[in-house]
Amino acid sequence: MVVVGITSGKGGVGKTTVTSNLATALSYVFKRNVVVLDCNVTSSHIRLHFGMYEDLKKTLIDVIKGNADFSDAIYHNPITGVKIVPSLASLTSSINLKKLKNLIWKMAKSEYDFIIIDSPPGFGENVMDIMKASDKVLVVTTPNIPDVSDAAKIIALAKKMKKKIYVVLNRVKEKKYELKPEKIEMMFDEKIVMIIPEDKKVPESIAAGVPIVIYQPGSRASIALKRLAASLIGEEYKPSI
Repeated sequence: MVVVGITSGKGGVGKTTVTSNLATALSYVFKRNVVVLDCNVTSSHIRLHFGMYEDLKKTLIDVIKGNADFSDAIYHNPITGVKIVPSLASLTSSINLKKLKNLIWKMAKSEYDFIIIDSPPGFGENVMDIMKASDKVLVVTTPNIPDVSDAAKIIALAKKMKKKIYVVLNRVKEKKYELKPEKIEMMFDEKIVMIIPEDKKVPESIAAGVPIVIYQPGSRASIALKRLAASLIGEEYKPSI
């Protein structure tokens, strides 16, 4: 089992979109058993990307607080095959590192191939906890200067923790004002593992509750996201013609 913490220096870079689509590609395309933990407890959106609008009886917060078993908070998405442990947005919720790591340890005994963690943006204590609990840290940024600047701080923290780092350049419009990938790689001293272009269909897919890799499977963004999933399992994705 591999634990992947998906992070970003700031909001608005498409971190949760990458999370939902990476999980979907691993499950739907590559037939891996995947569960997503929504650790963005102050701004919980991952379930909306999967079309989950109903009231939730149990969430990740209930599990971490010991008020529910892990199995009580798993919701299966029939379209993607992804299992989701959602949260409900709360300004007072927090994640205890010891309890989060204990939960992941218990899940390691289960059948899951991947635990994908959607973290809050920024550098708060919760983000540090998630990075410590992860085997791999995937950092999402756009090529815009403020986003790259904040992503550099996340990468520096991940390096101190000696984590395997995956840099994803998202929402690329190929405009003159955007930083070039090679410039970003120099700033990070890390290779970019995937460049995902801006896709006008992504907001439409979120509104439909169906990740873009299924909603528009032949789009450039979908293909890039499936290649990203393939890179995590050491495979190559070749789009069907």
